[in-house]
Amino acid sequence: MTEGYVRHAIVAHVDPVVIFRELVAHRDGSFWLDDSLGQTVSYLGVGTRIDTSDAFSGFDTVDQFPVSRVGWIGYGARADSLGVEVGIEPQPRSTMLSVRLAIEVDHRDDKISVIGLERDAEFDALVSAIEALAGRVAPAPLPPPTRTAVWRDDPATYAGYIEECLTHIRNGDAYQLCLTTGIDVYGEFDAIDTYCALRTVAPTRNAAYLSIGGISLLSASPETFFTVRGRHATTSPIKGTRPRSMDPAEDFLVKRELQTSEKELAENLMIVDLCRNDLSSVCLPGTVTVSSLHKVETYSTVHQLVSTVTGELIADCAVSTAARALFPAGSMTGAPKRRAVQILERVESAERGLYSGAFGYAGAGNLTLAMTIRSIVIDGSGAHIGVGGGITSGSIPDQEIAEVGVKAAAMLGVLGASPNPYLCTE
Repeated sequence: MTEGYVRHAIVAHVDPVVIFRELVAHRDGSFWLDDSLGQTVSYLGVGTRIDTSDAFSGFDTVDQFPVSRVGWIGYGARADSLGVEVGIEPQPRSTMLSVRLAIEVDHRDDKISVIGLERDAEFDALVSAIEALAGRVAPAPLPPPTRTAVWRDDPATYAGYIEECLTHIRNGDAYQLCLTTGIDVYGEFDAIDTYCALRTVAPTRNAAYLSIGGISLLSASPETFFTVRGRHATTSPIKGTRPRSMDPAEDFLVKRELQTSEKELAENLMIVDLCRNDLSSVCLPGTVTVSSLHKVETYSTVHQLVSTVTGELIADCAVSTAARALFPAGSMTGAPKRRAVQILERVESAERGLYSGAFGYAGAGNLTLAMTIRSIVIDGSGAHIGVGGGITSGSIPDQEIAEVGVKAAAMLGVLGASPNPYLCTE
């Protein structure tokens, strides 16, 4: 075949949530990389865990299978990309799956297909299993039991970290510092139910469920970190967040305020310049452009200020090399990047783990990576969330603290944990 792999379209209508629950989610190495806003293509399946020489090289692919590699890159991989020392890492820097059989959901024509490297008994069994699920209705996620959220830093401590960042900025050490903290919710969790609830309350273009080796990543990330299509590279940093209002008139004013906020526009522009610089190191001269600046994207819970930077990769640049050049994303570090990372290493009270890293898939020479933000990591001890915000000279500590609470609210809700009232009160 010209595609270089085999495909079988499912004629019957089958709910992807049912496929996920019945055929995918209970197995180790399972994944669902989902455009839950229904814009393009999603992939579900199970892969075999593989070892890679570094955090990025596993995303280099040679076959034509569109989802040949799936995995995540933890924030600790900054040691590889920036050459900085890191603290104790709670997870490996990178975890990768090799995939030979998957389920493709094309939202553009509402078509589900089984795709694979070859047509064998396993391929045919999966086709039959999916067709047998036609008409099955997915159960509504059960309400979670009430739990307590344990914030790594109380509001006073976090305010102190903000002041430390502001001192560094006033001293000229950095222009922007993306300060973060974390939340733990201890106990046992059903990662499958939790993810189904999360994708219901917070649909997004970069939704994800990855469960590998006892760690489950559940993401409602709105931010595309890095994509490569052919030789065309794109990064879309987010800087600037406002909570949605239930009142349409007030919601319009909130969105308008974000569009005109001097602080948010400046913060976004700093990261756009950083992204332009990163892309210029791996792209042909003169091809790096800002295709969209300060666009407001609206999601179920927040408005976000998003910009997009594109370029054409140089001929001999592998996608892993390009991803390494951009990692970690400037939107989660600050500017200048290396100096910001070094400062935050001393200011923040713990290692970030998977948070602030990236996840996604590669195949047929293409790459799709999203930012690991608005995400829940579930392991043997419970659920863990990272949250934060960009600090600039115009930051007001109380507002920065409130923004952290806004970003955490949807994730805490599906975990059954009430948001910290101090962090969510402006």
